[in-house]
Order: sequence, then C-alpha cells, then structure tokens
Amino acid sequence: MTDCGNIAEFLQNPDEIILAKFPRLLSEYDSTEIIELLSILENPEQFRNRLPLRLKLYAIIAEFAPDSALKLLALIRLLRRMGSRKDMPELGEVPPRLPDFADYMAIRAHELFLNSPIADAVSALADSTRAFRSGDLREMSRASNSGINALYEIESWSNPPSDLNIIDFVVSETGHELYFIAINAALRSGDPSGAKVLAESWSNAINRWERVLGVLDRQRYQYYRIVGHINHVVGLLDAGVDAYNHALEHAPTIYTKAFLWMGLARIERELGRYDDCWKHAVDAIRAWQNSPYPQAAAPWIEWLAIDADSMEKRAEIENLRETQAKSGGVEINRVVKAMTELYRLIASLRTSDDPVEIAPHLDRLIVEMEKAGSFPNLVTILATRAVVYGRLEDREKMDESIGRAREIISEKLAPDARPPVEFFVESAHALALRDVGEYDEAFHALFERALE
Repeated sequence: MTDCGNIAEFLQNPDEIILAKFPRLLSEYDSTEIIELLSILENPEQFRNRLPLRLKLYAIIAEFAPDSALKLLALIRLLRRMGSRKDMPELGEVPPRLPDFADYMAIRAHELFLNSPIADAVSALADSTRAFRSGDLREMSRASNSGINALYEIESWSNPPSDLNIIDFVVSETGHELYFIAINAALRSGDPSGAKVLAESWSNAINRWERVLGVLDRQRYQYYRIVGHINHVVGLLDAGVDAYNHALEHAPTIYTKAFLWMGLARIERELGRYDDCWKHAVDAIRAWQNSPYPQAAAPWIEWLAIDADSMEKRAEIENLRETQAKSGGVEINRVVKAMTELYRLIASLRTSDDPVEIAPHLDRLIVEMEKAGSFPNLVTILATRAVVYGRLEDREKMDESIGRAREIISEKLAPDARPPVEFFVESAHALALRDVGEYDEAFHALFERALE
C-alpha cells in the first residue's frame, strides 16, 4: 500500500492531484494493486462524469509504467476509446487523433515486444480499429483476420493460465477486440455465414477466458450485440430480439445500450411494431447525443424521419436535428456519412421532391460504397436509384440499377444473406415498373420474384 491510501479512495481526489501523483504511484504499486487499478479504471461508475480523466490516466500508464505489458494494455484500452470524440484531452506523448494513434500504437507494440506474435496481433488491432472507424471494410477484414492468425501462435489465447500476468490481459483484450471487428467486417460486407463461424469461435474463446476471469460483461455485450445483428440480417427476427435483450443484461452504460435499442428498433419496424420502434430509436438517439460521440445519432435521426407520419413525430424529428446540429460531433466513417445522406434522400422521395435532384447524389454514394466494400448498403442504394429512375420514367437506367443490384447479390453476398435483400430489390423493382406504367411486369416482379 502506498502513502496515498487505497486506489479507489485515491481516485476520488480532484483531477489535478490524481494526475500529479499518479506517475510516481505506478512505480510503487505491487502486482495485486496494479490488477485492482486496471479493474477500477474500467468501472463506468467510477468515471461516469470524468471520462477525460480516465483517458489521461491510461496515457500516463502508456508513457510511464515500468512494465512493458502494462504499457501495451493501456494503449489497447485507449484505442477502443479513440475516435472523433468531443471530449478528447491532451495526452502527453500519446497522439489524440485515431489515425496517428494507430500508427503510434503499432510502432510501440513492436518496440516493446519486438517481432513477436503479440506485437503482430496488437499492431493488427490498431490497423483494423482505424479501418472500422473510417468504414473501410476490406482493410477491417484483412487486418483483423491477420491479427486472429497471430493470436493462435500465442499459447495463452487458446489455454488461458489460472495464474494471470499482465501480458495475459493484453492477449485476452486484443483477441476479443479482433474478433468483434472481424465479425463486423464479414457481416457488413455481406457474409453472415462467415460472421456466424467467427462468432462461434469467439464464443468458445469467451468461455475459456471466463473460467479464469469470471463473467466478461464487455465481451458478452459485444457478442450478443453482433449475434443480434447476424440474426436480423438473415431474417431471424425473433432470435435477433432475444440476442439484443441478452446483450442489454451486460451493457455497462446508456451509451452502449443505445446500440441495442437501435438494433431492436430496426427489427420492430420490420415487424410492424411502429410505436416500440419509435420509442427505442428516440431513446438511442438521445443517449448518443449525450455521449462523447454524438455523431453516432445522425444517420438514425434521418432513418427515423421516414416514419414521422404525424405532426408530433415531425416536431420531435426537428427537435432531434436541432440538438444534433449543436452537438459538436464529427463523423469520420464514410459508410455512415453515405447512409445518413441516403436516408435523407429516401425521406425526400416520400415528400415528392424532384427525383432529378436526387439521382446524382445516389451515383456518388454508389461509388463510395464500392470503394468501402459495403455490399449490402450498395444494393440498398442501387434499389433506391431504380425507384428514382422509375419516377423519371427512364426505363434504361432503372433496368441498369436493378441488374447491377442482382449482380452484387449473386457475386458478393453469401447465400444466407440473399433472401431479405432479394425481396427488397424485387419490391423496389415492382415499384419502379409501376411508375413507368409497366403494370403486368410490376405484378410479376412483386408476386413472383419478390415472394418466391
């Protein structure tokens, strides 16, 4: 025990006292106290209103900790909090911007552990997280799977020891984050079957580590959240709801619950539970707007605006937009930015805006989705383009859009991802055919192709 008393009490001091004494304390804490410190630093209640302080403490650990593994663990925990957040403090020698931080972290991993599998896995985590935040699905997949391959060269990943050292925490947290990103990459690029295989492997890993660490709430939250998304994509809506509800049991904060509420809202819209959908979506949007990452709310405001079918709901949407405009969040993910614009365009189609103005925007979004490798979203945009050109009575471009969407489904999406997307595309095709006056073809597209 140091002369500053126990760790929890020490962290109740004002920020300036904590920051002044913390570097010295790091060298005085024994291994038991370090483990306790690492646990307290992840306690959301301890830092509920002091999030920048936690970032600064991890930056101090990364710079001044006497143990290399502890430095690396601090960088890993900083990484998952990096991004375009509005409360980013000064972090000493640690770069505060994610692209620079990812480069810094990869370099430090190899400096601290040379050319070892641990350094390779941590470096891959840095690269895949940067790709995750920017929306580059191809790089997400490449880097995360490279990191997972490196993991299996580390004995403790497959066989966690009962007597844990800090390096074992590094391996555990690196592995779980890599799996979450790899599964997201597979799912978002149109391969839910591949995502499911990865999820099963990850579930086995979580079980192994829980035998020595106890319940891993963060990993359980992430796992059930991604399983909910997988089930939704393949049309297992009730199973998706169950998974999201399981995730809610492990979600540590309102911010993390927001992702689950939005997942539920998306399913509830498809099930026709519009009141539940509206409530969950509004709760999620407001939670994001009150977080360090308010930009997360932007696409979902426009997604929800499509359902604003009353004066009260339209007023609530305007209120959410006004709050968003004042939030100060900056979106860096190009897929999210593209989908935010798409939702606005879909809403404008419903209010009979001139489709001539919409078509060029869709062409630009198509290019963005192709670059990112976001094939399910690309299909959505192509289907919307078909409807727009149906409104414009341009049969050639309408057919071109539907043909390209079918091609993407056939070539880029896994078989189990295709049925819901095919239904969406053929329904859009029917709508477009109706607008160009081809009623028999529209009937065929809807009642034969879409429903088969």
